[in-house]
This record gives sequence, C-alpha cells and structure tokens, in this order.
Amino acid sequence: MSAIAEEARSRPTQAPTPLPSAGLAPPAVVVRELVKRYPARGARQEPVVANDRLSFDIRRGEIFGLLGPNGAGKTTLVMQLMGLLPPTSGHLQLEHVDVVRDPQAAKELIGFLPQGGLALNYVEVERALHYTGRLRGQGEQDAILQAKQLIEELGLGDYRNQFVNLLSGGMARLVGFGMALMGRPRLLVLDEPTNELDPHRRRLVWDYIQRLNREQGVTCLLVTHNVLEAEQVIQRLAVMDKGRIIALGTPEEIKHQAGGRLRLELQLKEDARLTAEEQERLAAYGALSEVRPQHYRLQLAPERSGPTSAAVLQELGERVESLRLARPSLEEVYLELDRTRAETPAAPESLPPVPAPPPGPTTPSWRRFAVALKYLFLEHLLEVRHTWVWNTVFSILMPVAMVFGLSRIGSGLEDRTSLLYIVSGAAVFSVATEGLLTTAQRVGLMRQDGRLIYYASLPINQSSFVSSIILSRVLIIFPGILTPILAGWLLYGIRLEISPWLAVLVPLSALSFSALGMALGSLIRDLDLVVTITNAIISVLLLAAPVFIPMESLPRPLQLLGQVLPPTYAAEALRLALDGQTGSRFLLDVAVLAVVTALSFVGVSRWMRWRLD
Repeated sequence: MSAIAEEARSRPTQAPTPLPSAGLAPPAVVVRELVKRYPARGARQEPVVANDRLSFDIRRGEIFGLLGPNGAGKTTLVMQLMGLLPPTSGHLQLEHVDVVRDPQAAKELIGFLPQGGLALNYVEVERALHYTGRLRGQGEQDAILQAKQLIEELGLGDYRNQFVNLLSGGMARLVGFGMALMGRPRLLVLDEPTNELDPHRRRLVWDYIQRLNREQGVTCLLVTHNVLEAEQVIQRLAVMDKGRIIALGTPEEIKHQAGGRLRLELQLKEDARLTAEEQERLAAYGALSEVRPQHYRLQLAPERSGPTSAAVLQELGERVESLRLARPSLEEVYLELDRTRAETPAAPESLPPVPAPPPGPTTPSWRRFAVALKYLFLEHLLEVRHTWVWNTVFSILMPVAMVFGLSRIGSGLEDRTSLLYIVSGAAVFSVATEGLLTTAQRVGLMRQDGRLIYYASLPINQSSFVSSIILSRVLIIFPGILTPILAGWLLYGIRLEISPWLAVLVPLSALSFSALGMALGSLIRDLDLVVTITNAIISVLLLAAPVFIPMESLPRPLQLLGQVLPPTYAAEALRLALDGQTGSRFLLDVAVLAVVTALSFVGVSRWMRWRLD
C-alpha cells in the first residue's frame, strides 16, 4: 500500500464538518440516508446494496463531480435522482421537489446526457434540438431560437441538416450535450460528456459548462472517469466505491484527506542511475518509486520538502538533470484512496424543508400531453424515412403474393366466400406483421440500446409516448390493409362492398395490433425472446388461426385458440364488411377489437417499465 494510503489509514476517521449556512448558496440537491437494495435473483444468493446510506448536498450553482470505478453505484444514484428508480429508503430532494413523491416534477428541472443511447437520433440535428425543447416544455419560438443558438455556439452549423444517427460518435455526443441544454434546465446531469470528443471540442464542452455555471448559476452533476479533466471544472466532488461515499469535499480537501503530501520529481541525466544504497537513503524521506529510467518520484510530507530537496542535490550533485516539487493531482489521490474503509462521510444534520413551488403559470396537463404526442409522433413517423421504400414494397408485395398464391392452391378457388377469406386474411396478416411484430421488436430494441431510458428521463408521461408509437404505426400499416382488397378486385374481379364502417374498422385493426405489439415489447425484457414470441404468433396466425379458413374447418383445440386471438375478430369483421354484412356479428367483432385496443393501451401506459424498478 502507498504511503499516502498508509497515512490516511493510520489517522482516525473524521467526518467532514457540516458547512455553515452563512455565505453559501442553498442546496439544489439534498440526499439523506439513501439506500437502494436489489433483491437476490437467479444464481445471486444475496441482495445487492447498490447505494448504502448516502447523505450529501449539492449547492445551487455548483459543479459537483461524482467519481468512482465501475459498479460503485454512481448510475444507480443518478437514476434515483432523476426519478427513474425508486429508492429502497431515504430522502431525495431537488430544489422544491420531493423526488420520491413526485418524480415527474423532478424531470422538469433536469437536463440529462446519458452515457448510452439517445432518443431522437433518426432525425436531423436541428430538429432533434427543437423537438427536445418542446418535449421539455418550451414554447415553439423559444425552442427554435435556442436550437439555432446552440448550433452556432457548439459548432454544429455544418451538421444541422444531417441525421443524428449518421454522425460520428463524437459529433453525436456533442448533439446530445446540446439536447441536455434545451429548455434551460436548473440541473444538468452529464454522464461522461466528453467521451469520443476530440481535444478542441472537449475543451469547448468544459468551457460551456463553466460559462453556464458562472453566468446563469446552473447546477451541474458531472459523472465521469476522466479525473484529470474533471479536476479543471468541478468545485466539489464525491468519490464512491461499493455503494458508499469514501471521500467528499473540494479537490483540495480530498487531497488533504489522502495525506496532503507533495511529490518530488527527480530527473537524472542520461545514463545516470541511483544505486541501491542511494535509493535506500532516499526512501527514508518518503515513498520512492521509479517512474521510468532516470526518472524517480518521492512522496513527501510538506514540512520535509525543503530538507529533502537540499539532501538530494547535495548527494547526487551533477547527476541531477532537474528537480521539481509538485502537489499530487486529483487523479493520483483518487487512485491512492483507501477503498477498504468505505466510511460514508456525515452530511449536514439539518434537512432543509421542501419549499412551495415557485409561482408562475402552469401548463394544463392536456396541453402538455398534446404537445408531447405531436412531437413524439412526428419523430417516430420521420424515423421511417430511412426504410420507407422497403416498408412500402413489403406492404404491397406480400399481401398481393398471398392473395395470388393462396388462391392457386389445388385447382384454384373460384367462389366468392373463399376469395373473401383470402383477401381479409392477407390484410390481417400484413397488419399483424407490421403492427404486432415490428412494434414489439422496435420497443424491445429501444430498451436494449438505452433510448427508452432517455424518453423516460424527459418530462413526458407514458400515455403520450405510447400513443405516439401506436398512432405512427397506424399510417405505416394502412397500405398492408388496402393492398389485398385492391388485389382481390383487380386480379379476380371480386365484388366488394365499400362500407362506411371500413373507416372505423381499418384504423381500429391497426391500433389493436400496434397496442398489442407495444405491450409485448414493453413487458418482455429480453429482445431475443421478443423476436421469438412475436414470430411464433405470426406463424400461428398463418397456420393455425381461423384467419384464412372458416372457424368450423379447424380442429376443436385450434378453434378455442382462435377465439382468444384478436386477429380472428379483425379478419372476420373485415370479411363481413367487404361482404356488406354489418350486423350484430360484425358489431361484436368491432367491440372486441375496441376492448383489446383499450386494454392494451391502458396496460402499457400503466405498467410499461417507464421506471427501472
């Protein structure tokens, strides 16, 4: 163990003195006795304590660093702070908001840059910034103005019309930083903000953070592994390990906690080396290490720096190329901290009361829902631009091929009833493929690449998010419903009734399948399992469900199966409508589809894993 760690270990544990309130900004973030415990699962026999009695404050207008190795509990702490993960116990307060009681209100105060995937990455850079601002509650003109301003200030002018997902990793990271700034949040939570950035843009980000802090008093929580860079901007920091805080204070205070030693850098001339006896004598002054040939480092107590420097020069004389005293960097101290103690420093004893929300106009909930629905719908719809050609080809060719191919089975079908079954079955199969299968896999992919977490971090509710995806799929599904109807008419001259009920049935079928697909994608965690289950469902529809053939033609077990599958009712309703039979049986089918849509929508909106618990 190093001398710094040894000396820190030998001193009695002292908790930081509670900071006096005079002259200091009030806390923007208050954490008291926060515990997050994950239950034992699978092969894991013991519960995992990710955060263990954490207590600290972040002052308003402060740049606060959160350092620690992987698995230290930093991400868990950040997710709780943003209301995405409920704590097992403890108190979290952000400005005037009790985060545990009102996580949605906390999200309105936070701008978040995750380390993982970003949402809105299939639209242009300027549109991504604009939409983020609107989703964060900005007015239209204010969002447009700030988006243009950030594009200029962050040097994104040449990329404003490029799709975010086609940018390099560094440029996409810079766009994500801009998205975190939209809406002018009170607290910035930045997780490794300079990853993949070149030195010039890395400096730009740090300068921008400092300017926001200096000119606008923005509070910043910086989560990073890059201690060397962080030391230049952070004002206070907490070092975490194994779920606890092992050091808390300013960079200078952390260095003092670790021993407050100085570093004597000794560079010898070429071909000069220290003998074993000389190394032994120097080691008597402090911890000696050979950094590289001819370069030695000696850790010293400050009061011994003068005598040691004089002794080195006297003993080594002309062999010394250079001799330099320096204070240890924060990175060196961070690496030297004794992580075996993991003693959580005590926080200020008093718990600031949660004040009333600041006065000001509040946007009605229905209006916030409508705005979020509009911009999320546009984003999901614009995402299809990358694949619209293939979607269109698939939506046309597959139903036409099914109508043409299935009608050629055996000696070929000539009767109207059989052709109606084929036309309606092909339409429903197309809807199920695009609505159920594609939607389920898309939502599963969002969870896997981290985009779902980013959506959840925005101050939008689940209902607007769910509605936007379902409604965007409806427009994509339409060609798959209409194409087989046209194919039946053009290829075989089958006479079809164009009932006004089709204007209800067609979107309702698309809605019901999309809602089911989203329910599957949101409830099943494993993407591979989502793919397996949705493909199995599609196979059942094609081979076993009464979609292409009458119910009575199936064995009894398959009839029972068909009665619990929504596609059965969609196919029958479409067939009856095209045949002009919109009586009680048709209305019953429509009612079943409406109930399935409503239950799926409500279920996804309430139980989708919007939070990480």
